[in-house]
Amino acid sequence: MAQLTYKAMKDNAALKNLPILTLDQRWYRLVPESVKTDEIRYWEKRVNELLKKQGQVNEDLIQVKKIRKGLFRGIVNHMNQNDEDPKKQKIMDESQRLIYEARDKISQLEDESDEVPKKLRIANMHLFYETVKMCYEKINRNNKDLERLEAWIEDTRIKLKKNLLVKQDKEDMNEQMYSYMHAILGPEIMSELDRLNENDE
Repeated sequence: MAQLTYKAMKDNAALKNLPILTLDQRWYRLVPESVKTDEIRYWEKRVNELLKKQGQVNEDLIQVKKIRKGLFRGIVNHMNQNDEDPKKQKIMDESQRLIYEARDKISQLEDESDEVPKKLRIANMHLFYETVKMCYEKINRNNKDLERLEAWIEDTRIKLKKNLLVKQDKEDMNEQMYSYMHAILGPEIMSELDRLNENDE
């Protein structure tokens, strides 16, 4: 397993567009709960957490942008009214403060929305590596078992052939002896001898 390292896989261009494993039902059939290693469980959990976070960040981004848009609309509506009402001014100031907060929150969420996919790709690559490592370890163990089984089957096949020949020799010998005895002693005596032999057995 010298070639099967995380670094070799991570740097492999063919694996750059690796699909997210936990979104594929075939992965769960390939790696049922009973065969998962601690490393696979860890990276599976990490991938699923990052998927959830990615969905949450995207949803939060949509919501904060919607709120900011509503605040802008409110400010524009109040600006069209030429009245010096202190309550309206207070609302305008509060809206402006919230717009700045929304801008900061959007900036933070956009940074996260750039970072989370990178972290997700890394976690997914680790999960892929641990999955492949586990599968090849099992395949290699099975191959060794298959070699042993093939050797046992071949050995058994040779023994079976020998025993079939011994069996055939014994059957031929019995048939020949019985035939000679029958020819020498005749059917009447042979019938009596067969009866006595059966009772003796």
